[in-house]
Amino acid sequence: MESDSRSRSSGTIWDDASIRPVIFAILGNGIVTIGKFLGWMLNHSPSMLAESVHSLADTLNQVLLLVGIGHGRGRPTKEFPFGKGRARYIWNLVSAVGIFFVGFGFTTWHGISQLIAASPTDPVHDSTLPMLILVISFLIEGYTLIIAFRGVTAARGEMPFWEFVRKGDDPTGVAVLLEDSIAVLGVVTAFVGIGLSKYLQSPLPDAIASIVIGFLLGIMAVVLAIANGRILMGVATDPVRELEIKEYLESLPAIERVTNIKTAVLAPGSVRLAAEIEFHGSTFIDRHVIERDAERIRDGEDPTPVLYETAERMVRVMGREINLLEIQIRNQFPEVTYIDLEVN
Repeated sequence: MESDSRSRSSGTIWDDASIRPVIFAILGNGIVTIGKFLGWMLNHSPSMLAESVHSLADTLNQVLLLVGIGHGRGRPTKEFPFGKGRARYIWNLVSAVGIFFVGFGFTTWHGISQLIAASPTDPVHDSTLPMLILVISFLIEGYTLIIAFRGVTAARGEMPFWEFVRKGDDPTGVAVLLEDSIAVLGVVTAFVGIGLSKYLQSPLPDAIASIVIGFLLGIMAVVLAIANGRILMGVATDPVRELEIKEYLESLPAIERVTNIKTAVLAPGSVRLAAEIEFHGSTFIDRHVIERDAERIRDGEDPTPVLYETAERMVRVMGREINLLEIQIRNQFPEVTYIDLEVN
């Protein structure tokens, strides 16, 4: 028997806990991207170009995250009976691929090209304004990082922070947090690279900083791809939570034991539960009614219709018991929105 709950799909996109960090990240990175490109045009710094591409990639990819949040809120339909909750993970994965090829690929290639072509005696352009732009970028991206961190903290609840980052069911918030963290680290790296190039009067530190920024983006892209891929493959919910569900089921008077239990994350805060259960036989037996049926047979009534009524009554009782069981499960575990129960 299967049932579902559609309450998770109600409301608007603005009710999603991930939306605020994404909006702030798009606005912040959009402003920073313009400033960094301006700084690059003034001194043609490889690390400044790397940071410009970095911020542009972050902005575009966070737009993809926003699209994923909206797409993932689609209600269940005949074509998508379990809803479109996993759509956000697909868009997050697309975002990770974009970061890898645009951020890591182009930035690293450009940095290596500049490193090969650079000579320690090449002139170093004035870096005052670009470094000022990086300071302003640090402040803006630092603020968006704080917003993202607060969003993840609110979403993880009592789950340990790093556990949520590695195994949480909402990689969107984690994606924004990682992107903003790498953005702040990238700004610091570019600032150090440009500063050392100015101090040493050599373009080499600047080019090396560009390569470092590229590798930071590559690492982030791989982490995001793994985090979203595991959910798209049907990862189970937290093992501790799964054990809690099993223990709760076996604590109910009607259930003798749970022979098998499986869960799958469908969307943030939405889990599908499949369980094989064995009921206590006495749950479906009303001794008074059974004795009445036996009395009818002893009085000479045709046994076949009587036994048919008895069997039909037990099926209805089992159906009511399963419906009650599903209500109890949802009340105890609100994240369980789809339930498949198989009676052994």
